[in-house]
Order: sequence, then structure tokens, then C-alpha cells
Amino acid sequence: MKQLLILLIAIFAISCKAQIFPLGTSPYDIPVNGYIKDTNNELDKYVGLWKGNWNGKTVYIELRKIKYYYSGNHAYYMDKILGERKIINANGTIEINRISNFGNEGAEFWGIFPSLVYPGKDTMLFFPRDMCGKTATIHITNFTTTQMTLKMIYDSNHYDENCIHNAYVAQHDDWPINFPKDIVLTKQ
Repeated sequence: MKQLLILLIAIFAISCKAQIFPLGTSPYDIPVNGYIKDTNNELDKYVGLWKGNWNGKTVYIELRKIKYYYSGNHAYYMDKILGERKIINANGTIEINRISNFGNEGAEFWGIFPSLVYPGKDTMLFFPRDMCGKTATIHITNFTTTQMTLKMIYDSNHYDENCIHNAYVAQHDDWPINFPKDIVLTKQ
């Protein structure tokens, strides 16, 4: 009887293991604590350090694939691309360096998602720090194994009347985000 009980517990424990589903599966179509996994390694092509030039500055973006846990009423795991940036001006001064403190929480770039603007292309979401909640979508308009072309389009989201950048935005009709609207990056 004791062996039967141990066998039943073992079978139950194995059956409770998170179930795996391929990318593209809706989180609502999986059980709680299910795992939407990059089973075909579709995200791997984006992983790595990418470099480009813009207005005399050198732009680096590091992208990593991580297993991210979404908590809440319907918790689940999902493979995601997260990214951070580093910007160096023409004098060699580092203006932004989020790569050196790269973490899974609070990353500036999130993706990869199918583009709604460019059919058949992918996008990432961009959450620049200290911009009063201003966000953008980064469209990957061209991609090869060694290069990708990015196009940033601001998202129309909330207006913060207390934002420290409002005067700049009013004067320049743009946000002081240290990132190009268009750039070609080469994989390092």
C-alpha cells in the first residue's frame, strides 16, 4: 500500500510539471503556470550585441532571450527578448549605459512581437527611462543574420502634465530620447 501511495504521488508530481506550448500561443489558451517556449529557436537570431552609428554617436543594443514569469490571476512563463542600450558620443563619452546593469526587470526593450504596421515583420516595445511614461514601438523593417534596420515610432499614450520634458517637447515637437528614429545595426 505504501509503495502504491508513493507511485501515485510520483505520477501526480510529474503530471503537475509545467506544460510547454510554442511561441504564438495565446496565454489564455494555456493552463496556469504553462510555458510558452521558443521551441523552434525563432528568437535566437535576435540575441547578441548589435552596433550602429547615428549623428556621430555609436549605439549598442544588447538583446537576450529569457524565460519570463508573468504573475497575476493567470500566471505563466514565456520566452522573451529583453534589451538594453549603450550610447557613446563622438568624443568617447558614454551618454547612456544600461547594458552594464542589464537585468530581467525594467529592461528598456521588450519583444519580439508581430508588427501591426509592417506585415510579416517584427517589433519590440521601447520603454526609455525617465521619460514620464513615454513609450515607442521599434519596428524591425529589415533583418538578416548580421544586420537589422530599426524604425522607432512613438506610441500615443498618456500625457503627464507634470513631466519635466514638457517644455522641451513643446519647443522641439519631439522627446529628448537619446535614440534614433531610424538606424541600421550590425551584429557584433
